[in-house]
Amino acid sequence: MIEIVLISFIVPFIFALCGLGSAIALIPILVFLGVPFPYARSVGLFVNAVTTVSVTIRNVQSGEFKPKIALPIVIFSILFSPLGAIASLSASSRVVGVLFTIFLFFVVLTTIFPIGRFGEKESLPILVLIGIGTLAGFVSGLLGVGGGALILPLLITFGLNPRIAVTVTPLSVPFSSIASFVTYAKLGGVDWNMVRYSAIPASIAGYLAGTIQRRLKTRTIRRILAVILTIVAIRFALKFM
Repeated sequence: MIEIVLISFIVPFIFALCGLGSAIALIPILVFLGVPFPYARSVGLFVNAVTTVSVTIRNVQSGEFKPKIALPIVIFSILFSPLGAIASLSASSRVVGVLFTIFLFFVVLTTIFPIGRFGEKESLPILVLIGIGTLAGFVSGLLGVGGGALILPLLITFGLNPRIAVTVTPLSVPFSSIASFVTYAKLGGVDWNMVRYSAIPASIAGYLAGTIQRRLKTRTIRRILAVILTIVAIRFALKFM
């Protein structure tokens, strides 16, 4: 459990600096430590929710938050994340593991080479936001990743100002994560001891990351994430592919 506490602080802290949930790296690390894949996914969802709520609180306090952009994403991610969780628990660990590995490499590529040009839009059309929320919600439940790793690059792809996208993404993640986590809990896919030990360090990590987020260069954060995710993706590929 000491390992769970340390990992639940360090990994979420690094990812929250870029406005992302940490489940994309936390889940493979837990699996490497011997945690069953379904339990690792539920812990990843829980830590995502706690961390991104903490980041959002800090963003609201700073006045750099756009609720009108986040709301459609939140609503549709809540609606579709339980469907992804049900699909995940009915599939074999190998199938989900392969899908997770592919998603890992997708995130690595979008971290190193951001999709689309950085835009300056202050908002996006409602249908675009609904589509992003639907896709992110289903993937969140299916893979246990929270959806932020999809939401952020998609918002930037459609031209939203990256500074706004980084503040919108953390609020969008906890709702889909919680909805998926509840589904996992009802279907018996939660280790409550790990959840309990991960709660406090994850919340502290999120708040601290939100405090210093704007002091770091985006390029520096992306390089750190790219290195971590590349290592994790290769290790996970060797396990499941």
